[in-house]
Amino acid sequence: MEITPKLDLEKLKYDLRKYPVRPHIGIGGLLLYRNRILLIKRKYDPGANLWSIPGGHLKLGETCEEGAEREFLEETTITARARKLAGLVDTLIYDDENKLKYHYVLINYFMEIEDSRFSETKSLPKLEAQSDAADIAFVPIENISDYPITKSLRTLLVELNLL
Repeated sequence: MEITPKLDLEKLKYDLRKYPVRPHIGIGGLLLYRNRILLIKRKYDPGANLWSIPGGHLKLGETCEEGAEREFLEETTITARARKLAGLVDTLIYDDENKLKYHYVLINYFMEIEDSRFSETKSLPKLEAQSDAADIAFVPIENISDYPITKSLRTLLVELNLL
């Protein structure tokens, strides 16, 4: 009888990102809407339980803009277009033994909504967190300091003079 171990593919997908042999390319979508920023609460490391902008890994064969639009839709259900580069952030996270645990180059875009649920005359639609997001919220920009955010988001917001 052959015994094949049962693999948790979702967990394995995230474990492969640890202790990389090369940097990973991450793509993020920054949506500013009615003096608010759309944030997701990360479900997985790096940055589990911290708030950040929607994003994820760039897939082979995707442009950066396509990746930002796909990740944004997957995590928020909002159709939006990547319109302009918001900023680049290098993220290097070391473990307790000072070994490089994560290395990301994050390419972030300003997103423009192309979703009929949004209109200047309508109230904000109710959103539910999707895929690898634990929660989702439109946060007034002046209240961002009330949320525990990732270091990479803090860096981006400082560069954009939003924090």
